[in-house]
Amino acid sequence: MTSSFPLFNLPLEAILHVLKSMDYGEFISISLLSNRAKRAVKLMNLKYRYSFAVISNHISLVMNFDGTRVELRFTMDKKRENQANDSLALPDKMELRISTSRPLKKWIGKGGCIKRWITHFNAVFHFSKLYCLQFDENASRFDFEELKTLFCSYDELRVYCKNQSYVKSILKHFPTRRLSFENDIFNLLQDPYPVLIQNYDELVIEPLLYSPNRMELDDLLIINSKTIEINNIDWTGKQLNRFLKHWIKGSNPRMEKLSIEFFFTLEVSNKSDILKGIKCMEMPAEHTRWFKSSHGVIETVTGGYDFYRCDGTKATLTFRSLGICSKLEMYVWYPHCVVEVKEMEN
Repeated sequence: MTSSFPLFNLPLEAILHVLKSMDYGEFISISLLSNRAKRAVKLMNLKYRYSFAVISNHISLVMNFDGTRVELRFTMDKKRENQANDSLALPDKMELRISTSRPLKKWIGKGGCIKRWITHFNAVFHFSKLYCLQFDENASRFDFEELKTLFCSYDELRVYCKNQSYVKSILKHFPTRRLSFENDIFNLLQDPYPVLIQNYDELVIEPLLYSPNRMELDDLLIINSKTIEINNIDWTGKQLNRFLKHWIKGSNPRMEKLSIEFFFTLEVSNKSDILKGIKCMEMPAEHTRWFKSSHGVIETVTGGYDFYRCDGTKATLTFRSLGICSKLEMYVWYPHCVVEVKEMEN
């Protein structure tokens, strides 16, 4: 036989001790009981690993913790969904999904606006901004001004929808330092050059697998981003060689890292074409260095080919096989990108 007891009549230390035995579904349920209960859960200092929001037919806010994924999915009933208005008001039906090693937990509720739900979770789980804000197909059904107020702080903007006018509107309403396209930018925008010349920290152009990427060498030469990632390109070794020679002469002065993924596997002949006429030194495969990217991620760089820009700046070119594809990566060793051995030891 079990008996209940008034948890929140206990001293704070005892309350926190009991809360430590609960899971995230129980944390969330308790935080909604009262202001005192919310404060107790907040004092648990539950830190998320990263969070992101996805705008599509519905609006999802996802938070990942160690071993647990919490998703708030906001939807609307069919009557509102079929409205003839240009844009829909923000939804008020919320479905909570909690995924752990245990069976999936779901809770569905209605009432209370999305802003209040997000404010509540911001307070309880101590996050001030999203890692990523992602726009999928049908995101245009919502009012962008309302979304801009709702999601005003994020590290990265991802654009997955294909409608040109909406893509242009997304870029206008949601400025960012890190921008990612899951499509060929020349299909998304009639004039992509104002985007390519922006001083982004990171620009990713990643068409779906086997979708062609129409970017040319001249397009790459005008990109001003620190980190550039381009996928699904079928350039020849000679085209890449031309790019490296332009960089040696002074092109892309802000670039710190370049990553290009190809449809095909790079053979020895491809590498010879890429490095032809470039004075470089092949580093031993076991030679290890550490590179700090524009968003603070430390990468291990092993082996590769070292070469120098006309101003003495060193860069390293590496090649990797990814099954049926290959990846070329170029690291530019500006002083702020170099991680010393002592830093890694600490």
